[in-house]
Amino acid sequence: MDRSKHSSLSDAQDTLDRLFQSSIERSLLPNGLTLLHRSDFSSEVVSVQVWVKTGSIHEGNLIGSGLSHYLEHLLFKGTSRREGKSISREVHAMGGSINAYTSFDRTVYYIDAPSSAFAQVIDVLEDIVLHSSLPAEEVERERDVILREIDMGLDDPDSRLNQALFRNTFRSHPSREPVIGHRELFERVTREELHAYYKARYVPNNMVVSIAGAISHEACLREVEKTFGKVPRGRLAPVIIPSEPEQLAPRKESVVGDYNIFRGGLAFKVPNLSHEDSPKLDALAHALGGGESALLWKELRNRLNLVHHISCRNWNPGAHGLFWISYLCDPQNAAAVEEAIYDLIERVKSEGFADADVEKARRQALTAEINGRKTMSGQASRQGLIEVVVGDIRYTERYLKYLGQVRPGDLQEVAAKYLVEKGRTSVSLGPEDPDQADHDDSSKKTVPAFEQVNLDNGARLLLQPDHGLPKVHLRCVMRGGPKFELDSQRGISELMAELLTKDNARRSADEVARLVEGIGGSFSATGGNNTVNLALEVLPGDLSIVVELLSDALLQPTFEQGTFETERESQIAGLREEEDEILDFGFKRLRAAYYGKDAFAIGASGSIADLESLSREDMVSHYSKLVTAPNIVLSACGDFERDSIVDALKPLLASLPAHELIQPEGGIHSDDLPLELKEAMDREQAVVLRAYPSAGIKDEDYVTSEMLNELFSGMSSRLFERVREDKGMAYYVGSTRVLGLDSGMFAFYAGTHPEQALEVMQEIDAEIERVRAGEVTIEEIERSRTCLKAARPMSRQTIGARAMHAAIQCIYGLPLNDDAEHDAKLDRIDARTLADYIDRYFRPEKSISLFVGP
Repeated sequence: MDRSKHSSLSDAQDTLDRLFQSSIERSLLPNGLTLLHRSDFSSEVVSVQVWVKTGSIHEGNLIGSGLSHYLEHLLFKGTSRREGKSISREVHAMGGSINAYTSFDRTVYYIDAPSSAFAQVIDVLEDIVLHSSLPAEEVERERDVILREIDMGLDDPDSRLNQALFRNTFRSHPSREPVIGHRELFERVTREELHAYYKARYVPNNMVVSIAGAISHEACLREVEKTFGKVPRGRLAPVIIPSEPEQLAPRKESVVGDYNIFRGGLAFKVPNLSHEDSPKLDALAHALGGGESALLWKELRNRLNLVHHISCRNWNPGAHGLFWISYLCDPQNAAAVEEAIYDLIERVKSEGFADADVEKARRQALTAEINGRKTMSGQASRQGLIEVVVGDIRYTERYLKYLGQVRPGDLQEVAAKYLVEKGRTSVSLGPEDPDQADHDDSSKKTVPAFEQVNLDNGARLLLQPDHGLPKVHLRCVMRGGPKFELDSQRGISELMAELLTKDNARRSADEVARLVEGIGGSFSATGGNNTVNLALEVLPGDLSIVVELLSDALLQPTFEQGTFETERESQIAGLREEEDEILDFGFKRLRAAYYGKDAFAIGASGSIADLESLSREDMVSHYSKLVTAPNIVLSACGDFERDSIVDALKPLLASLPAHELIQPEGGIHSDDLPLELKEAMDREQAVVLRAYPSAGIKDEDYVTSEMLNELFSGMSSRLFERVREDKGMAYYVGSTRVLGLDSGMFAFYAGTHPEQALEVMQEIDAEIERVRAGEVTIEEIERSRTCLKAARPMSRQTIGARAMHAAIQCIYGLPLNDDAEHDAKLDRIDARTLADYIDRYFRPEKSISLFVGP
């Protein structure tokens, strides 16, 4: 046997042994409720999730009415012990976040919070899930909100494409109906029907409570038993779900409209998650479309240049699954793309795959399992899914074992068995005329603070060992973005970052992708307003490989012309895709008008015209400017030994050129303010936006702007309560910011009906004036303060997030470990501080308003 393969299998088994040494505790309460719990003391966070085994397919003779989703909204509207508005306030006051989602076969309610609030979290969830009062006035108010959401789904191209796929793939099974329901059926749902459905399905013997985090099993069981355990078992009638007959002929639907990019999808029916062919189909999906080294990507994107993006997944959490290929392309390439996919599938059936492709699928499945455990929420979600869908909490171990036995011939076998013409469903969405379109103790160990190592040439290395999971994350951050780009080269920084992950003097882009995915790793790039970054994450045994990959990327990129053109077109396609989303469209117009001639007028992805005019020589010049030692911070976090990783990374950093990066001027807004603008867009809904100046990241007022953004956003904000909850005028409303180092833009936004746009804007103005007048309550401030303090540890549960945060702090010249300082600044904010900020920044003469709609 090949020694390297034997070593790989041995490493994989060692990783699996470590992964499953901390078991899930499963308890069945006397009333039929199932409790799943896993202790993890690596972070003082707990995630509690209630999985109700009812979704859109269980709605019986009201199928297609959206009952399950309607109930999900209404369970936040009050109980006998809690007023509706107080629920999110209570959760935010404990530093937590609450939310829910509805799917075909389940409705899930969850709270992520500091573990010190565990008993309160359990109490809140038990109260809203089992004791909701469904107030009549809220039933009607929330109906209007969901109608806006339905309109929003009709405006969203990806949502419309998905609905087309499911209604064509399934003709008898209720998965054919949208989870949210059809407007005409939803409008007729009565409170009595909702209440009857609630009482029939929301019973303890139809629920799973899944918990992960820093709480002992004894404490967990005690709190669940004295809350959920006190509710009697309910009568649970079976729901008859019709089976889907065999498909005997291919099906197709084309949705046409005012779209810039062509979206397509192909699906084949496959068996459910627990079927013996499931691991084989997963491996086939990875080999066909599981990344940039996969066959579909190499052939259709890199060789034929037919698509901007293409992927493949094996989706099978229910009685029936779908093997699903989706892609984005220019309209004129649509027919060629579909034909190329068919040809490639037939080739796979006859020629099969190499051993390396199957080994890559094993690695990717293992990595997915590890990634699913990065956060407490991820762990709780994974537990719930396995229990509800499969009914075996040790399924993952069994699945990975079966996956390890998959051979190349198995991929050919399932391709021939399931990817057949008669069972194919194809859907598309594009322009009118495409042809003319242009329990382990180690889990309780705390993570050390980041250590900074400075090199003589100006490069900086940040280190944080964390042996909680067998993963290592490297994050390379450098200053870049709009301020560092020439006026005619907007978007070049983001494009450069992406190209650094591609061709180099040692390997082609395809070889890089094949190597990374072959070890179950990831190598990605991101661009932002002020920085660009590279992220690499692998198993510890592969650390030497990623050091080599990062070294090649930073020191020896070749910017091959073909790859340059392909990635440039992909970035342009992304910009065109944004033009189809009404909120993205509006926000881009708002930003451009607010900043005027300043570089920040255009986002990090750039402009289509500038990108089209870029040359490879421009890219080489920009790379030489940005990739310099004083402009590089490399952050390492994860399962490594300190001295070993320093020895591995120092030579790379020492090899970087040492010239300084010229610092740009701070951001400024347009001299043409104030402005009131309108943009026409053929959509059902409208979007209203308003912007003002804001503090920059390094400004003393920055934390105050954070507090205001929290105050104006979220389900417990007064603005949300007034506009959505009380008046039902908008599906979404809130605030956001464009962040520069020295200044920024603070923007309000709302999605509403065109006839209510003016009234929504008046409510936003009224909320601003309330804060200006110092009328913010102590309770609101305390809730926002607690939420912002809790957000930091909750957002940095993963090694990647921690590595990114530390590198960003360092490159901005801010303290690496500034939580205490940040909390102290929050503690000093009161109503007067907020009012003063509004007076100085939210000045009418410096504002801009924008309406986007029909």
